[in-house]
Amino acid sequence: MLYLELGVGWNTPVIVKFPFRQAVEQNPRATCACVNLGEAVAPAAIERRSVLVDADIASALRALARARA
Repeated sequence: MLYLELGVGWNTPVIVKFPFRQAVEQNPRATCACVNLGEAVAPAAIERRSVLVDADIASALRALARARA
């Protein structure tokens, strides 16, 4: 299971950020991927199962598209 955070900030973390992290912590087969410029972080409890991309979403997606081509 992949929990993908794209640009999720700290204005309302109870809607996406906290539930995603809790779900990843409870499921050892889950991974959290966070793409957020300047705010790509994960708590220690799920750090090993997190992919953190400190970049602008559009730039990150363009780079993925180029890598796939």
